[in-house]
Amino acid sequence: MANNPQQTGAGFGGSDSASPEELMQQLKRARAEIAILELQLREHSEKLEQKVEERTRELEAINRIAATVSRSLNLDVILRQSLAKVLELLELDVGGVFIHDEDRGEMHLKAHQGLPRDIVEKMSVQPAGEGCLSAVVTSGEPVLVQNIEDDPEHAVMLADHPEFKSLVSIPLESKGRVRGAMCILSMEEERFSAEELKLLVAIGSEIGVAIENARLYEKSYIHSKKMEELSITDSLTGLYNRRHFYRRIKEEIARADRQKHPVSLLVVDLDNLKEYNDELGHLKGDEALRGVAQAITACIRQDVDSGYRYGGDEFAVILPYSDEVRASGVAERIRRTYEDFSFPKTSLSIGLTQLRFGESIDDLVNRADSAMYVAKHSGGNRVHIEVPESAADETEGAGEEPA
Repeated sequence: MANNPQQTGAGFGGSDSASPEELMQQLKRARAEIAILELQLREHSEKLEQKVEERTRELEAINRIAATVSRSLNLDVILRQSLAKVLELLELDVGGVFIHDEDRGEMHLKAHQGLPRDIVEKMSVQPAGEGCLSAVVTSGEPVLVQNIEDDPEHAVMLADHPEFKSLVSIPLESKGRVRGAMCILSMEEERFSAEELKLLVAIGSEIGVAIENARLYEKSYIHSKKMEELSITDSLTGLYNRRHFYRRIKEEIARADRQKHPVSLLVVDLDNLKEYNDELGHLKGDEALRGVAQAITACIRQDVDSGYRYGGDEFAVILPYSDEVRASGVAERIRRTYEDFSFPKTSLSIGLTQLRFGESIDDLVNRADSAMYVAKHSGGNRVHIEVPESAADETEGAGEEPA
């Protein structure tokens, strides 16, 4: 049977099969495509690795600043340290942190580094509606000025300082409210990148939370101090109460025993208070008691000496670093000051004694109390100094001041 010539090329070696040269070309093209894909993959991998590294650095920077600001609840420390960390991160030297006073509509410069003195003076307190700070507070968004000369509206305070070429101002935000702003200055145009701006915004949120925490702590501390003051203060006279007296005298005796410095104690009694109340009423009697407190406060050293309403018509005054000579001068001034207030038929009897090292609180108080009773039973309106019995003959009458 004759062969069909049209069937001859149907096999592998037919005319439709690629030649060895063509196969080599196809292989080369495939290898080139693979090389291109490998190069693209490597470039993509490098870019991805770079992004991961950048993100890692960003997170590390945020964490470092978050750790810094979380170490303290003191607002000044938080602002000062956070500014220093941000400037260190950006490798810059000039910036400031402002706190927003919502009630007054003002921005207060609370921390700064590298700012010229005249700028500090101008920006120490300024309306929240001026310059870049206004935009930050109003919008809650950062303000980036890459060339200050082209955007003077946002840098009105820098008019006299052409050395500054660019700035960025970021909100310090917490719970949807702008607590303040951080402004960073540079002497280069186009200094701040989009990545840095994004990082600064994230850092600003951390600082905003720290500001909020510091304010909450401050409010809590002030409240607790007020409650403490109420618990140790006599409501009528404003002096410390009897409970706080014993706490304080214990501390002063312990300190005096360690340091060997003198401490004197006055016990003050308001003479004839009962008769004064009976004649004029208790409201007038309360005024007289407040008069004693005013006389004591006027005659003692603030933050050194301390006055107390010991109970009823009795008061006490602790005088650290005062011997009986100095204390007698203080006691006499208290007596005369009250006398000048002119509460008729009332006066002060004051007993004075100086601490003997090693004696107990009760012994010291009893000696001062006894001295007060001597003054009272001697006619009142006088100061009596309690002295040891062995020295009584030498100092008899010393310290007594007749009316």
